[in-house]
Amino acid sequence: MKAAIEGRKPQVQARVRPRIKIPWTAIAFVSPAIVCFLLFKYYPLLQAVYMSFFDYKVINPPGKFVWLDNYKYLIHSTEFWNAFRNTFAFFFIYFILTFWVPIVQAVLLNEIKFASKTLRSLYLLPTAVPAVAGYLLWKWLYNPDYGLLNYLLHFIGLGPYGWLNDPSMAKWSIVLPGVFATGMGMLIYYSALQGIPSENIEAAKIDGAGPWRRMRSIVFPSLKFVIGIQFISFICGVFLTFDPMYIMTGGGPASSTKTLSMLVFNSSFKEFRFGVAGSISFVMFVIIAVITYLQIKLSNKD
Repeated sequence: MKAAIEGRKPQVQARVRPRIKIPWTAIAFVSPAIVCFLLFKYYPLLQAVYMSFFDYKVINPPGKFVWLDNYKYLIHSTEFWNAFRNTFAFFFIYFILTFWVPIVQAVLLNEIKFASKTLRSLYLLPTAVPAVAGYLLWKWLYNPDYGLLNYLLHFIGLGPYGWLNDPSMAKWSIVLPGVFATGMGMLIYYSALQGIPSENIEAAKIDGAGPWRRMRSIVFPSLKFVIGIQFISFICGVFLTFDPMYIMTGGGPASSTKTLSMLVFNSSFKEFRFGVAGSISFVMFVIIAVITYLQIKLSNKD
């Protein structure tokens, strides 16, 4: 009996590889977005990089191959460096005046229990106004001769101010309307605040933590991921902003509000230097990519 058992060979079970299920339904829903993203994001970017190596001619494309001459032109162009400085100036002004506003609005709205739905609707209402119409309205308000702002300030002994006609005030005047159009960002932060367990807030109150202590220890750490995502979106939005400068000042006065995005527009559609416009576009892409990468690395480190 023992010999029979010892002589019996152990049976080896064959491993059955799990079948990979392809989520065709999910792919079908995602495919249109991917195709549009490739067509309207990556293809124009690659085309801009390609054009930057040529003295691009629309009639007889691609024109003369100039290698890095367009980038050398940017290095020695005072107009480019002026637009570069203006773009970063707008970035810091937008950050100071508009980035933190929706966070504060969401925190205050989260504490207000009375008529919160009505207040949320009022905050979102300015986003329903078309951007061009809104900027034209603000341009009328800023008019130094018959604008409403100077008229109202005159009653308290202030003004008149040049607003958009004053190089020292033009940037701030362009950014100011953005303070009143932060409703969508406020809604995103408000939704994130709703995900914070109320037990944590109540426990902090019982332990004697004040409002600022609760904000610093519970609320802001819970919003860190959302703030990071919004900051990346904010960077891209500011560097690509074109409408307010083009509509309200056209880049003036004295090129004080001309940004890189406006320089791309002028180089391509006014001066027909598509190679230069492509090189500026690629420089903007590199700047946004580097800042985004650093922000993600810092977020992951934290």
